[in-house]
Amino acid sequence: MKLPIGLSDFKKLRENDYYYIDKSLFIQDVIERSSEVLLLPRPRRFGKTLNMSMLRYFLEKREESLAHLFKGLAIEQKPEIMAHQGEYPVIFLSFKSCKGPSFEKCLSEIRGVLLKSYQEHKPLVYQTLNQEDKQLYDNLIREKGQSRDWENAISFLMQLHHQQTGKRVIVLLDEYDAPIHAGREHGYYDEIVLFMKLLLGNALKDNSDLEKGLVTGVLRVAKESIFSDLNNLDVLSLLRSEFDSCFGFTEAEIDKLSQDFSLGKAELLIAVLKKWYNGYLFGNRVIYNPWSIINFLMSEDRFPRPYWINTASESLLRDLITRTEPDFQEQIETLLAGGTITTPLNENIVLRDLEYSEQNIWSLLVFSGYLKPVSMTFNEEEPIYEITIPNLEVRSFYRQTIKQWLQKTIGSRRLQHLLSALIKTDFETFGELLREMVLAILSYHDTAGDEPEKVYHAFVLGLLTHLTDHYIIRSNRESGYGRYDVLMIPHQKTEHGFIFEFKKVNRPKEKSETEAMKSALKQIKDKQYATELRDLGVKKIWGIGVVVEKKQVWVESLKC
Repeated sequence: MKLPIGLSDFKKLRENDYYYIDKSLFIQDVIERSSEVLLLPRPRRFGKTLNMSMLRYFLEKREESLAHLFKGLAIEQKPEIMAHQGEYPVIFLSFKSCKGPSFEKCLSEIRGVLLKSYQEHKPLVYQTLNQEDKQLYDNLIREKGQSRDWENAISFLMQLHHQQTGKRVIVLLDEYDAPIHAGREHGYYDEIVLFMKLLLGNALKDNSDLEKGLVTGVLRVAKESIFSDLNNLDVLSLLRSEFDSCFGFTEAEIDKLSQDFSLGKAELLIAVLKKWYNGYLFGNRVIYNPWSIINFLMSEDRFPRPYWINTASESLLRDLITRTEPDFQEQIETLLAGGTITTPLNENIVLRDLEYSEQNIWSLLVFSGYLKPVSMTFNEEEPIYEITIPNLEVRSFYRQTIKQWLQKTIGSRRLQHLLSALIKTDFETFGELLREMVLAILSYHDTAGDEPEKVYHAFVLGLLTHLTDHYIIRSNRESGYGRYDVLMIPHQKTEHGFIFEFKKVNRPKEKSETEAMKSALKQIKDKQYATELRDLGVKKIWGIGVVVEKKQVWVESLKC
């Protein structure tokens, strides 16, 4: 059986006997949904384009029958839905490749998508047009249309189909937000948002030629930006239970895959797949990443790798993850350590304003598939979500991002030297290198506030993430009679364990860094922070005091 890696054309997949996990009941869900326009945001590479292609081939009226494409699929058992097969004019547009480095280039790419559609539909609508409509059609095909003509390009084609067939039109718009992400990255956000608002609004709002519209993308871009005029829009994000099994692979589908491909030691293999590619939640349903699963099955060694995170530019996400605010970095480290954080989520993201709102950043990471919600409670009327990293594949993205940022900033060799000095308990060298890095990276503004120790805490946590192959890194948890700052638990209990305590020089109460250091080391000892390590069987334990004052840092150790 051939696996369809990267294949998103449903007709080609079915006619060439590729392996297919049956998602045909998606057609029923769309048809039976009473809403006129549906927006289905899902992470990239979760099957959006393939489902849209399937829907097109099912609904589109053609000269030749395409019933054979659906033979043996679940939808064939739904006679009331099969009655819709081949009954509608369909306009299917994908904007996934419209990501130009300038507004002009991106607009040219969008026009190319529209032009291709006009050429495709010309045999169906052109011959019966009056002279005025033919001229407009010709102008668009020759790319001589005015701005207003392009803004009305979809609605004009809808009008022609309705006039020709007497049937209202199905409009399928795939990856509508790709141009908007490009606009955010390359500096033409406002211009592209305005164009897409007009293009989509003219086609989907109060249009008597529309039977049903379906729009997919990664995000719902803020209502006031794109969808302000669409009062007929039904947004079904991954937080909702509707359509929860239509994108990605469910646990039952993974079981069938393992049977169909005769995977040896299936239980062991599925446990690996769960750790690496499971963990997404659509509504309340557990979902596996289909792109990674298929790549895994196609690999000769069946060895888990981060397939999905390397399939697109993630420069925006990487920039956001390496923000230097101490509270934000502390939350990133909590997530990397396998913990959760709580936050409201905003389904209407204003990409332009991401930097000004942590809530928007967490929302972007959730809806893009880089975090997942695990529970929800209400704070008065506002839903608050507990979120975490979904699996090992995505966790590797965070680790790589922080590692690359640190290596770019301070150099790979110096970073490895610092971590090696720590593991070998060469605290003098560790302290010297840490002081060098602080001078190179942390700004005076970062360390001059009321709580500079938080800045250093977050910074050192970032450094220590490179040791997670050898250590479990924990932060701000209870042990003994208090809460330690950072705990390093070795996987091999014969290795050294470490406890970090961060202190600022509290003047005038503490007249010198020496007094602050005594206080830090005394706290490690008196609060018995080593209790957790001892309970886990670690024998060699070191307490490390890190005392800070602005851009000065001192390091001393204590054997616990």
